[in-house]
Amino acid sequence: MPIHLDISHLDRLVIAVVIGDATADDVRGLARQFAESGSMHYRKIVDITVGTLTIDEAGVVAIAAFLRADPKASSRGPLAFVVNPARAQFAEKFAELTADERPVKLFTTLRAARRWLDECATIEPRR
Repeated sequence: MPIHLDISHLDRLVIAVVIGDATADDVRGLARQFAESGSMHYRKIVDITVGTLTIDEAGVVAIAAFLRADPKASSRGPLAFVVNPARAQFAEKFAELTADERPVKLFTTLRAARRWLDECATIEPRR
């Protein structure tokens, strides 16, 4: 799998790192893992500085639609992409398509992405 996933339930944080060439199917699989793990509402970092997402614009639109179809889509947490500016097309298009659905922003460093996500953090009441 060209995407490594680390979920911290304690911190309510998901970090996904694209290591190789990832396809639209790989990204849909990642979204499925978010849903199955109960982490859709967590803060997320997707680091694509090392790997590449070989997904055309139609594929980006399809992935955004796939995520919207999830019953818990309205509770998706903030998303920070860490990108190489020369290869940020997927992240830019995805952010553009989903900006009104949840906080989403692009960064060139992991440190800046984490800082922004910490600012977005909210404390949820115990149930």
